[in-house]
Amino acid sequence: MQKLIELEKDEAILVSSQVESFLKPDFVYLPVLGDDQIKVYQNSKVDIGSQLFVRSSTLCSVSGIVRQIKKMDSWDDASYYLEVENDFEERRKEMNFNHSPLTKEIIFQALGIEHKDEIKNIVLNAIDDEVYALTENFYLFLYYEEFLALLDEIRQLCLIDHIYVCLKASSSENVSKLMSELGMYPEIELKIVPDLYLLGKPKFLLSYLGIEENNTCVISAKEFYRVYHLLKRNRIPTDELITISGDGVKNPKVVQVKIGARLKDVVDELIDVKDDVCYIANGLMSGREIHLDSFVITSSLDSLLIMKNTLEKEEGKCINCGLCSDICPVLLYPKRLSEANYRKQCINCGLCSYICPVHIKFRRDNDGKNSLSSFQER
Repeated sequence: MQKLIELEKDEAILVSSQVESFLKPDFVYLPVLGDDQIKVYQNSKVDIGSQLFVRSSTLCSVSGIVRQIKKMDSWDDASYYLEVENDFEERRKEMNFNHSPLTKEIIFQALGIEHKDEIKNIVLNAIDDEVYALTENFYLFLYYEEFLALLDEIRQLCLIDHIYVCLKASSSENVSKLMSELGMYPEIELKIVPDLYLLGKPKFLLSYLGIEENNTCVISAKEFYRVYHLLKRNRIPTDELITISGDGVKNPKVVQVKIGARLKDVVDELIDVKDDVCYIANGLMSGREIHLDSFVITSSLDSLLIMKNTLEKEEGKCINCGLCSDICPVLLYPKRLSEANYRKQCINCGLCSYICPVHIKFRRDNDGKNSLSSFQER
């Protein structure tokens, strides 16, 4: 197995255990993907759960009035977004996901499993890889009773051999909760792993645990939250959790937000930000710096880091030390990441830039922006 490392972090950055909410934005923005067609008209009314596009499965997260197309940004590959003004009437469109009673076929459909007869293990992954992010951990923290009950029902209906719940040893509150609750579910096994980077990725987690990859379904706590709503409430959730933290924040916290809300509105309402900061979406290692004003919350966003602006370390000339190649978890040669075909094999973990003694920013995102692992103190 590839050697895994523990990332250094500022222990003074502590996230509150109280989750706050931002569930009534004035506007939401839904990404217009590619050349997809919009199914609704300007100034028409829409309900929560309405499908606004011909091909995209994106659903409206509020009831309201369709206003305009705006150029915005998000973690998704979209430049334009459909603006919906919230009317706060909470009208909801019901789904046609009939599941009474639950069957193996319906459960596997919700889990995204195609080869039904091959699945012997299910792994619930509540591990956050990025430092200062606690999003996966908090999904389990808030919904562990519902998750365990559904996992046990899935085990019985789908004849699953093993159910594992995985979390970091540093997640002491979750460990304590699960240890007391699992007495009711003797067939569900708790796996506590060290705080090592990349264990949140299924391939590395299964390798660490020695579990066969081919007959195992790994699902994140965030995705299982969606599955729970689909199977038990006959709806796809219109909200999600994100961690907002960093040394540029006076009150780091996990926030429950409406999908489609503008990130700046959340920060302005709930976060006390220090002077002279930068904003980083989805972590120091694999994230990117963003402009807060135009950034939209989609289901792909897990965290926002607000960091003090410090002088970046100057990028030097390669000294051919080989550390980047040695640390690469997929055995690439990072100096070749400028080649488009070669870059497709990269998993964007940021370890090459993290380890580089002359601070070379090997990884660049789709817009050509630099990797942000140089923000990480070593």
